[in-house]
Amino acid sequence: MFTRRITEKDTPGLVSQMGQDLEDTHVMVQRMQAWAAQTGLNDLAEALGAAAQAINEATGAAQDAYRATTDKEGRD
Repeated sequence: MFTRRITEKDTPGLVSQMGQDLEDTHVMVQRMQAWAAQTGLNDLAEALGAAAQAINEATGAAQDAYRATTDKEGRD
């Protein structure tokens, strides 16, 4: 996939993209959850709710990681 070795300087961009992907995934899972609830698939809706919560937590962790990597770059 990559033609060169990933370096520490690549980290902020990669983490930023991960965070964006997680945000997009969160929206998609919430839509699936709403659909499942509307159609009476309550067990699925509940599981998707748990997934959405986990994705939200991962998004927060990605944001924290991005801040940490960009702060480190600023100090270097």
